[in-house]
Amino acid sequence: MPSPLKRLKKSRPVTRIRHYLAYLAARGYFRLARRLSRERVIRWGRALGRFAYRRVGYGKKLTVANLTRVFGEEMTPGEIEETARRVYENLGITALEFPRLPHLGDEEFLRNIDYRPGDIEYLRERLAAGKGAIFASGHLGNWEMLADLGARLGMRMSVLYKPSTNPYFNRLWSELRCRNRLIDIRGSLAPVTRRLRSGEVICLLFDENARSRGVEIPFFGRPASTYKGPAFFALRAGSPIICVYLVRQEGGRYRLVIERTIEPERTGDLEADIRRVMTEMNTSLEEMIRRHPDQWNWVYKRWS
Repeated sequence: MPSPLKRLKKSRPVTRIRHYLAYLAARGYFRLARRLSRERVIRWGRALGRFAYRRVGYGKKLTVANLTRVFGEEMTPGEIEETARRVYENLGITALEFPRLPHLGDEEFLRNIDYRPGDIEYLRERLAAGKGAIFASGHLGNWEMLADLGARLGMRMSVLYKPSTNPYFNRLWSELRCRNRLIDIRGSLAPVTRRLRSGEVICLLFDENARSRGVEIPFFGRPASTYKGPAFFALRAGSPIICVYLVRQEGGRYRLVIERTIEPERTGDLEADIRRVMTEMNTSLEEMIRRHPDQWNWVYKRWS
């Protein structure tokens, strides 16, 4: 039976107070981040990541274990340790960049992003076909900026998201993602197909562990529970899945990478079609991670 102290901590009034105090702390942190210059964001973000890696240690063992699982035959232990440290540096920079996004003008935002000639035109052409598109990405580089980029280019976008257990944090997330419409993945997902058919972009991350709600798809040669929603929506609406990433470059600039476009093809076997599409999506992410192993979020259990 839980002790009285544990029962008190889990009580509704105490939980509400803890949530609100955490929200106030986050507000203060966001206010500080918004005052930093871009140069300080990069410098302080790296320092924050190094500090977290050395002192906090949250997820460090898991990060090293995941990297070893994938690159153990290609990297030395020292190289894996160095890659893990850079993973934390990337996360530190991203944590300071995120609060600044709504306060950046379009010109300042766009001048820090490089892309190949024709990339933006290609995206516009795909949307002009009237079937919408799914921008599928992973927790690589700065994934939050990717959705913001589409909105700043004038694309109608909806972002799939999972709300925080802290309701006050959800208020913050809504403010930070104010340029896009949000779709709560815990509710009805009917708007996804409807918006795709209206020519809108659905932006989502597909690299989370779906556990019992997913289908086992190979990821770096090992089965990984993967959400099948992206493939299901693409097949249902006839929308292309564009695997797109925003990769950090030296000096803090970003590069837009359209890694591949997956065309939905229905054969009459929906489960087989979903598995085929999701396998290709995982292959796309694998390719990007191999190019930039220090920019993916290895700090969680991707494999059960």
